[in-house]
Amino acid sequence: MMNKLLLFALLPLFAGIGKKLLSEIPGFQRESYFKTKVYSEHDATSFFELKEAQLEVDPTNYDVHLLSAAVFFAVNKLRESKNLKPFTYSEALRNAAAVHTWQMVSKNFFSHYNNKNRKLHSPENRIKLFKANAESYGENCDMNSMYDDEGVTYLQLAKEIVTNLYNSPPHRKIMLSKDFRYLGCFTMFELKMKDKGVWYCKTTQNFSGRL
Repeated sequence: MMNKLLLFALLPLFAGIGKKLLSEIPGFQRESYFKTKVYSEHDATSFFELKEAQLEVDPTNYDVHLLSAAVFFAVNKLRESKNLKPFTYSEALRNAAAVHTWQMVSKNFFSHYNNKNRKLHSPENRIKLFKANAESYGENCDMNSMYDDEGVTYLQLAKEIVTNLYNSPPHRKIMLSKDFRYLGCFTMFELKMKDKGVWYCKTTQNFSGRL
């Protein structure tokens, strides 16, 4: 398995608008229980027991919201194991994460800074688009790989992503921070298989202390 990590430092931010960008993301408008409702009806323990979380991921036809929710709840499962309060889901932070993940996938880069679109250049720019009035924020990014014949489930992949981040002290510090209360995650596969049967997926996690 190959993985890469990125970390962005904490900065102040202000509100803004930009939800129209979400319409450009493949699969985002798809009806899915995991787009919003799952966050109010499940915690990490009950999510881990869902049959959908145990389904095998098909990178050519997958529920992007289920995969992103799996990453969210995998982070909260980690926090619970450390006797920390779970993060509260933030739609605004999820949307900011979705826009950045899609930009990284569609424009073939891996960075906190988007040099392909000035309006989406920094985490601050992106979070402002979705009216997240936070005093501080953080961002983790991950790039992972999965072999086409690996037979990985949504939950297994989510756990792998969170483990990769946990194994990096700066990323672990953000996921286990007591100062952050809110989290939004989004994970997508690259549009085409690369490197002889290997699929790559990219994840953005956005955190804030107060909305």
